[in-house]
Amino acid sequence: MDKWQYYSLGGRLINQYDYLILFIVGLAICTSSIGQYPIYILDEARNSEAAREMLASGNFLSPFFNGELRTDKPPLHYFFMVLGYKWFGVNSFGARFFSGFFGALTLLATYWAIKRHLDSFVAWTTVMVLGSSLFFINEFHLAVPDPYLIFFVSVSFFSFYFLYKEGKWVWFFAMYGGIALGVLTKGPIAIVLPGLVIPIFLLLKKDFNWKTLLQLRPILGLLVVLLIAAPWYYLVHLETDGEWTRGFFLDHNLSRFGSEKEGHGGLFLMTPLYVILGMLPFSLFGIQSFVYAWRKRKGNDMVLFALTVSVVTILFFSISKTKLPNYPMPCYPFVGILIAHYFKKVYHEKTHKKGVSWSLLVLTILSILLPIAGYVALSIEKQFFAIRFLSLLLALSALASILGFHFYGRGKLKISFLSIAGGWLLTGMLLSGIIYPELTEKSPVSLALKHINEKDNIVVFKRFDSAFPINFKRTFTVFQSLEGIMKYAEENPETFIITNTRSEEDLKLLEGFELVLEQKALFEDHITRIYVIK
Repeated sequence: MDKWQYYSLGGRLINQYDYLILFIVGLAICTSSIGQYPIYILDEARNSEAAREMLASGNFLSPFFNGELRTDKPPLHYFFMVLGYKWFGVNSFGARFFSGFFGALTLLATYWAIKRHLDSFVAWTTVMVLGSSLFFINEFHLAVPDPYLIFFVSVSFFSFYFLYKEGKWVWFFAMYGGIALGVLTKGPIAIVLPGLVIPIFLLLKKDFNWKTLLQLRPILGLLVVLLIAAPWYYLVHLETDGEWTRGFFLDHNLSRFGSEKEGHGGLFLMTPLYVILGMLPFSLFGIQSFVYAWRKRKGNDMVLFALTVSVVTILFFSISKTKLPNYPMPCYPFVGILIAHYFKKVYHEKTHKKGVSWSLLVLTILSILLPIAGYVALSIEKQFFAIRFLSLLLALSALASILGFHFYGRGKLKISFLSIAGGWLLTGMLLSGIIYPELTEKSPVSLALKHINEKDNIVVFKRFDSAFPINFKRTFTVFQSLEGIMKYAEENPETFIITNTRSEEDLKLLEGFELVLEQKALFEDHITRIYVIK
């Protein structure tokens, strides 16, 4: 058998087992190295700890963080984390596994939907665009609710499109079931996004009428959503005397949309910039892709729908006063469809386009600046100065972009695309496999674990780094006064005190104790200090 027969056989196997191959590869990408570095960033720490406390207490109704009611999110992602803990242990891999699992499912669902209603070329190109999107894939490495929301919102959108086209009951239940599970993952946003996108899409189609609305069965669909999601909301409302309901809907939804929370604000253009950053490298072809999709909207309903989802989602979160990089991510699969649709045009026309060349030039410049910026950032942080050369690993993305530019100039479009996609995908794997583990080794929590045993007497003075409970697998008593700590220490000799208070007055109160550890938080402005009372 010569090499061409091997290639032919490989192509047939990929075509025959494409869904299985895609899921396995997607799972490998979305879970790569997730157990090699500890949970540290605030959102991961609080979500994974709430799940751990659920498992420890057996209370699967009300979420708690360090023994206090946590009103930030509904429970679905906690349940999957608990399952991860039962399968893999209470560790970073267990907390993050199902985030990666739903990442692979998102890639699979997107591929399946596009192959069904467009073609295999656009389907494969879309998943490669998404799979090489550095920060989009990174989101599926995190123990947070967004990976679950991205999947359920994507399923509900694709199911709506199939229901609109085919009218089958299976798509009705998939659509409203996806919305319901999205509501159990992150709340009303799972209803708001389809509630905005669908009417606008139908208006653009000039098909917003009673016949179409009846086909969607919205009243019956709402009953399905309520039947699945409402029981938990009702029970947690009763269990907490309405405290969870007030905290979640008023503070974490209405207040976040209407006012800036925790310093996460910004200009209207901040959200589009987040999308460009989140979908690098191929987001730099976004402008051409959106324009081309608008021109072709009348001849391709899937393209029009993907354009509607993308634009409406980006505009919605641009209006929101609180802005975060993860907010617009539910539309990323649909932005990927638009980029892939544009690439199909470029590939089949086989003409050299100035717009593509300019995008590749900008990408190459940004890719070259990326390791330089990383080097500067690590040099500024005192604890990272010794490992600042790790940033040079990011040069792989620069090499990939340079090769992509080179091959495009020679008319080798497929090799150009694969060079960029492969290089950026590998860069993401280097981040999670080498860079993140090295960085988190310098975190206060990682260093504290070398000085303190999990079962030692430990208390908190005023405030502490949120990553301590999940990494020590326990809750901590928080004292607001030194007198309370001294009384505790009388009954518990050799007590450790953890604090990251910024108050000079508070720190003066602790000067009489032995300082065991002092370490600045990673890329933040607070310092964790650990004292011991002997």
